Amino acid sequence: MAFRVFPFCTFAYLWLFCVFAVGAGRYKSFAKFNQVQDINRGGVFEEQWFSQKLDHFNGADSRVWKQRYFINEAFYKPGGPVFLMIGGEGPANQAWMEYGAWLTYAKKLGALCLMLEHRFYGKSHPTVDLSTDNLRFLSSRQALADLAHFRTVTAKNLGLTNRKWVAFGGSYPGSLAAWFRLKYPHLVYASVATSAPVYATVNFPEYLEVVWRSLASMNAECPLLVKKASDTLAERLKDPKTYDNITKDFNLCSKLQIQTETDSAYFLETLAGNFMDVVQYNEDNRGFEGAIGSNITIKVLCGVMSDTSLGDPYDRYAAVARLMMETFSMKCLDASFKAYLRDMTNTSWDGPAAGGGRQWVYQTCTEFGFYQSTDSPNQPFTGFPLPNGPLCQHVPCSER
Repeated sequence: MAFRVFPFCTFAYLWLFCVFAVGAGRYKSFAKFNQVQDINRGGVFEEQWFSQKLDHFNGADSRVWKQRYFINEAFYKPGGPVFLMIGGEGPANQAWMEYGAWLTYAKKLGALCLMLEHRFYGKSHPTVDLSTDNLRFLSSRQALADLAHFRTVTAKNLGLTNRKWVAFGGSYPGSLAAWFRLKYPHLVYASVATSAPVYATVNFPEYLEVVWRSLASMNAECPLLVKKASDTLAERLKDPKTYDNITKDFNLCSKLQIQTETDSAYFLETLAGNFMDVVQYNEDNRGFEGAIGSNITIKVLCGVMSDTSLGDPYDRYAAVARLMMETFSMKCLDASFKAYLRDMTNTSWDGPAAGGGRQWVYQTCTEFGFYQSTDSPNQPFTGFPLPNGPLCQHVPCSER
């Protein structure tokens, strides 16, 4: 789970101009959706399907769809509580049915464990595609109603109505867990909301302030070197004569093209994301999820940034990018905003952003914000401030 908010997480960080936010992890380059694989770790937990309402707030709409969930009865004892793990902005990973602290609690308390996938993510497809018209049914409000309906019907069917139900979640799912308890207190006895942001905020510059402090905790010079490298790169982007060298230095998939401020901001944020992702997931023990890149820690990044044999800070910054590409088996880095828009406007469930990218952009644009800008002076990056005007003016929050 990963909804990027400190001291917790995110899942996703997402790019400033509605590309992603807190959390998810990012969609492009070294994104969360590449870091955590939707895999079967060898468990025996079969997919279950629940008949869910499409629109909980329109009595005239009787449409339903199938929502995926998992169940683990291994620790359940008659009279025990029911634990409900809430899915977030990505596929529900059934590895959580075998690992995690919540199962330690379940074993101790004799709990029945359920995990419900979030609507519009993973295999839980309420509509035929991801068109903006259909995404109007994607919201935390609808997701909370999904949880309430699932809890009520499942409790009745399994004879668990009078049991104590406890909701679990981390990051965005953690927010849902907290809100679930607040909105439906008669259905939820308690919630464990790990690193969960409760209040949405459009501009979230504090995120990068934490990145600075985290790097500095390893080496006081580290964030200063990152800042110098980022400033140098931003300055070079002003001169088209540098584009060939930058393309080579950062092993880009195509020649760098900076035609707008958005192009520049997207490129700078993509590279800053190397540090943002590592800080967010530093030594967080995600191996059981099938996580990739957990060996790249703050210590590793600051070691590269302090290695004078690699050249000046700009060269070391490029070395970090190449290290990340090698780690994630990437032949090159696609840092083109134009390519990003192409992928994000694909509304098919088979599209390149259907794993959660397009959906999470929609949610951040319409509900949350949490844009991790460079507006604070107490952070190491430059070049992607919160834009003036409508937040979603540069991305497909509505059909073009």
